[in-house]
Amino acid sequence: MAERRWSTSQVEQVLRELRGVCGARVVADETGLIQEVHLLVEGDRNPKQVVRDVESALMAHFGIHIDHRKVSVAQKSGASRAAGAPRLRWVDVQISHEGTRAVVSAYLERNGQIYRGTASGVRASTQLPRLVALATLRAVEAAHGLQERFGLEEIATNWTLGGYPLVAVLVSAVRDQGEDLLLGSALVRNDLYRAVGLATLDAVNRRVQAFPSDYEPSNEAVALVEGLTPNNA
Repeated sequence: MAERRWSTSQVEQVLRELRGVCGARVVADETGLIQEVHLLVEGDRNPKQVVRDVESALMAHFGIHIDHRKVSVAQKSGASRAAGAPRLRWVDVQISHEGTRAVVSAYLERNGQIYRGTASGVRASTQLPRLVALATLRAVEAAHGLQERFGLEEIATNWTLGGYPLVAVLVSAVRDQGEDLLLGSALVRNDLYRAVGLATLDAVNRRVQAFPSDYEPSNEAVALVEGLTPNNA
């Protein structure tokens, strides 16, 4: 058996240097094989990403390959995205035509960062509201580091309430624990597509912050065309 050239304290020190890690404890057996890795991390870190960071760090520093199932991650309470993190705001939507197809880009903003989602389909007028809703869902996923978590179930653009036109959007939200249906609505104030985007956000904006991320959201700037500015609605 090859001589072990590291100690558990050395491994723990390397793990504590990973982004968002507040504490680390490593348990090894008598042969030096790591059996357990326990981490305490900040609430805004994605546990799946932390585990990937651990795997990469152990391989790079010590040549150790570890089964991800041996790594447990506990997050600090009171620091999660659900605890007061600012919500996404609607910015605007762009619609371009490519032959018989339409390409829709929805833009959302949070803390000065712009996130974009896109959807494409037949450019029929009846389909454009659905594409706006789908693009908005993709932008929400991009902002929260989610991979195909939301599906558009139904959209109604001809509702009225008290004589006022209303848009309603029904969204399916898929998590490891199961599936939820989320409903959002918004008044139509001269702009149907804006109302669709706001209704879609209304359906998911409060609930999405409790979803664990599938990957780290990108911090790359998204370029807006001239005239697009964040909307406070």
